[in-house]
Amino acid sequence: MALNKGGVRAMAITRVWIEEGCIACGLSEMNCPEVFKIKAEVSTVIEGVDYSGLEEKIKMAAETCPVEVIKYDEDDDVLAEMFADDDGASNEAT
Repeated sequence: MALNKGGVRAMAITRVWIEEGCIACGLSEMNCPEVFKIKAEVSTVIEGVDYSGLEEKIKMAAETCPVEVIKYDEDDDVLAEMFADDDGASNEAT
């Protein structure tokens, strides 16, 4: 199980997008330049980025967005798959 800095179980971010209404204030790019880029006077999500390890920065960008247009999907199942054994065997004691 992956834990974030606060010791709480982290969920994998599977998708990030920006809804209509971006004012290109630059906060998204400042908070998470690995994912966001100002382009043509709006913030965009850089394609092909692996979000693992960037969850807190993505959430900070969304929380500080003054027009609340940064959105993301989380999936606990994706995180569980990342830590599952390749053979599907359980780690439980018998």
